[in-house]
Amino acid sequence: MKNIILNTFLASSLLFIYSCSTEIANPKLECNQPDFKVNKTVEKVYELSSNTAKQYLYDDIIEAYVVSSDEGGNFFKSISLQTKASEGIPAIGFSVPIDVSNTYIDYRIGNKVYVKLKNQFTDLYYGGLRIGSLYVNNAGDPTIGRISQNEYKNVLNASCSIIDENQLVESLSIEHALSDSKLNTLIELNDVEFTEGALGRHYFEESNNIGGSTNWNLRDKTGNQIIFRTSSYAKFADHFVPEESGKVRGILTKFGTDYQLMVRSEEDVVMNGKRSVPFFAEDFQSVKNNVNFALPGWSNIVEKATKLWKSMVYAGNGYAEFNTTSTTAVENIAWLVSPKINLTGYKNAVLSFRSAQHDLKVDSPLNTLEVYVSTNFDGSSVTKAKWTKLEAKVPTLSTPTREFISSGGIDLSAYTGIINIAFRYVGSGKDKTLNGAFMVDDVKIFGEN
Repeated sequence: MKNIILNTFLASSLLFIYSCSTEIANPKLECNQPDFKVNKTVEKVYELSSNTAKQYLYDDIIEAYVVSSDEGGNFFKSISLQTKASEGIPAIGFSVPIDVSNTYIDYRIGNKVYVKLKNQFTDLYYGGLRIGSLYVNNAGDPTIGRISQNEYKNVLNASCSIIDENQLVESLSIEHALSDSKLNTLIELNDVEFTEGALGRHYFEESNNIGGSTNWNLRDKTGNQIIFRTSSYAKFADHFVPEESGKVRGILTKFGTDYQLMVRSEEDVVMNGKRSVPFFAEDFQSVKNNVNFALPGWSNIVEKATKLWKSMVYAGNGYAEFNTTSTTAVENIAWLVSPKINLTGYKNAVLSFRSAQHDLKVDSPLNTLEVYVSTNFDGSSVTKAKWTKLEAKVPTLSTPTREFISSGGIDLSAYTGIINIAFRYVGSGKDKTLNGAFMVDDVKIFGEN
């Protein structure tokens, strides 16, 4: 009888334990929705902010969606959030530095977050909105610092709402992406490729270590470029940069005047298309610094005064430059003419180049850079040849100094056979309002064959 009772007890106990273990193995996931009322827009907070850190004194709440992630190691102690664009109202992004790692666990991509602004500080960092704690740097200047690990969840309140990131991403050309209005937002660049300097290299390389990260460049077919930045801590840092073309998705950031794209993981880089290879290309990397420009096939010709184009090397980058600041001539006109370029066998040819300026004083046709094409240049006399002016984007006084911009794609489909491309500088060394310098780099012609 005792054995029967004991066996019955053991069986009941086992059934109870089994039942308990079954319940534990299948827990129900629950989310507690924070009860907040949004009473301020991100746009208004941006308008109220400036380059100087300022404390936010009002009991206001904004909402935005997470678009960055530190799971892949490329973001560190900072979260980028943005609003959801609606008809006629573009998305606005901002960053929140916090003194915590692995934030992707609590703040997933697409997660709507309520941000409590009271007693936080805001500023515009190189044009982008930041929200965080006050930090005083070594120079004694107030700036935005990381929200402490004890406080950040009181400021960033994750909701139970998560939307697909495809509802947040904006597809853009590089040209349209280079804007402060896109900072800290999720963008996708199509038909881009890494420039030649990155090919055969890793995403991060110690020989190209800039503040713990490596900068390579992405380029589109019209010559526009943007920095692609990879942290040494990124999980894909030791992988090779793809050689094909395709699309790249990431967060737009900025340091100084340089716009930078930062991906969340290697999955943001989808490149399996055919690479666009120019049939004519000159990046001027073989030039010597601060001497009269001389490369095989190129012509350096003075039309008025005596000064020639020079070759320069700045921060490791070679380019051609004409600078009037050291001359006294009333009018300087000089031509830099390409070698002969054969368009035979190519259709829909497109020219692109990059140019920059420094020390300009005024925008004027008497102090500018012009681009021409000729089919009968004899290699020595620019005045005997027939030149057609090409419409190209060139730097102006408002262009940040030494910042290269793309010319855009310049249609050469009307031309066949042999051509020359020429860069013509007009300026004055005597009239100081009409002097300065223009720089030319990365001359390329693409075509279909």
